[in-house]
Amino acid sequence: MHPLAIFPQLFFLQLLAPLLLRVSIGLFLVYFGEKNRKINVWTSTISYIAGILLILGFYTQIGAILAIITVITEFYLKRNEPISIERKLLLILISVVSLSLMFTGPGFLALDLPL
Repeated sequence: MHPLAIFPQLFFLQLLAPLLLRVSIGLFLVYFGEKNRKINVWTSTISYIAGILLILGFYTQIGAILAIITVITEFYLKRNEPISIERKLLLILISVVSLSLMFTGPGFLALDLPL
């Protein structure tokens, strides 16, 4: 019988996917916090905290919630200014990945302990 997956041998690496998502979103949030430090201190601080929590994998669900709050705040603060479609898509992608991390967990190399 032939499996439907092309490379079923790679399924043992499935815990690496949340790790890659978590670290990439965390690095982006830290960069976002640094870039917006002089514009809005509160959004920058929340972004820093969310990014560090996601990079370390410590309280990943709280970090994901803070990332979503950062994105919502960014949309709210820029509501009167034109936002490029690329920026909107990036913010939506960050929200979707953060929501996914809330449900799937932190993955490999995280400080969160599953209960």
